[in-house]
Amino acid sequence: MNIFILAGGSGSRLWPFSRHMTPKQFLNLGSTHESLLQETCRRLKGFADEKQIRVIGSNSHEYELKQQLKQIYPEFKETNLLLEPIGRNTAPAILWGLNLLSEQELEAPVLILPADHLIADLKAFQNAIKDAESLCKKGFIVTFGIRPERPETGYGYLKSGKPLNEGYHLEHFVEKPDEKKAREYLESGDYTWNSGIFMSTSKVLLDAFRQHAPEMSKVFEDSRLSGADLLNPVTVKALYQKVQDQSIDYAVMEHVQNAAVLPVSMQWSDLGSWESLYDISKKDASGNVLRGNVISQNTRNSLIFSTKKLVTSIGLENMLIVETEDALLVCDLKKSQDVKKLVETLKEEDRHEYRFHTRVLRPWGSATTIRAEKALQIRMLEISPGSKLSKQIHQHRSEHWVVIEGKAEVIIGSKNKTFLAGESTFIPKGTIHQLGNPTGDSLQLLEVQMGEYLGDKDIERFE
Repeated sequence: MNIFILAGGSGSRLWPFSRHMTPKQFLNLGSTHESLLQETCRRLKGFADEKQIRVIGSNSHEYELKQQLKQIYPEFKETNLLLEPIGRNTAPAILWGLNLLSEQELEAPVLILPADHLIADLKAFQNAIKDAESLCKKGFIVTFGIRPERPETGYGYLKSGKPLNEGYHLEHFVEKPDEKKAREYLESGDYTWNSGIFMSTSKVLLDAFRQHAPEMSKVFEDSRLSGADLLNPVTVKALYQKVQDQSIDYAVMEHVQNAAVLPVSMQWSDLGSWESLYDISKKDASGNVLRGNVISQNTRNSLIFSTKKLVTSIGLENMLIVETEDALLVCDLKKSQDVKKLVETLKEEDRHEYRFHTRVLRPWGSATTIRAEKALQIRMLEISPGSKLSKQIHQHRSEHWVVIEGKAEVIIGSKNKTFLAGESTFIPKGTIHQLGNPTGDSLQLLEVQMGEYLGDKDIERFE
């Protein structure tokens, strides 16, 4: 069996815990210390060899993906991490993955699933995969439907048709309903939540793309047949620029005649909002979900997250409070879907809090923001052993580095200097410079940036 894990989502509704550069699939929101992506990988144990698993994500998340996957799959092939140059939804991502398979792999089942879902009942999930595999061998494209536990208006639905040995023919997809419709769906028993998990043989799925999304299919297939390298970033970017933003539901599943829905009873959530996380989480005697440094009194049916500071509550009900180092969200728990609108405002204002947490992973290590103002930014830099930043220049800011721990090798202009713990150096505006760690130990520095503009557009790289 081949497996495609879709890890390119943004998770904006879970701000401020989730950020543009650290979306929900990279966060610990489940019952273990691992991220949702890592829990997804663990869940697949026994169904496929590590070499048969491909993870499709954004190239802007490259370093986070590599770091997290290495912790689960120490020998994970770099060619099995597919980095999309542009977000184009699920259809192009899946089509790219299918065109990378060999002729021998086309007859085997392929399981396609998101990286950011929470699934509590592992046994039910594994049994569903086995049942779906049986349907795949009969030529069906199978989608997993979650048996509804409540009249949910935040999910799309699947309408079951004629029964099969396992599951049903998929009659049609249904958009997110209003409260009245959701109650009707729950009572009828013919509807399940659309989980976004699919299984088919690769050959059947490719044929469906050729028939129902011919233009998109032709872009990838022509490139493959011409002998182009579909792992070359330049080639992939050109292909992605030619295709539309489209989900597999709209591109293929809503049109095929051989679609089957497999209803599954398991504790599942796509974590599309803080309220959905609350619904699936274990609650205390007062109906609260509390995580981190939290003390609550006379508080009921609320979700309170703290990552660092002590968060306290008195006399609250149906509230959402989420604290991170640089942001605090407080709202009615029933209004948590509106967090996405708030994030759009942060994006329009180009706020740092929209994109990053205070600690940001880089290919050379990490940078933690301690203080950020319009003309001043103070960061703690940690440079991995043997790593270095690119040689660069800034026209709008100066930088002052103080070595806290380790040994720094610094190029300033034409001079190469070494600095030890307690020593510092100053880089004026307009000066070419480079910072590196030549040792096998960690290097920690305090960086002070000052100037009229401190954004990434003021970085001119020479390598």
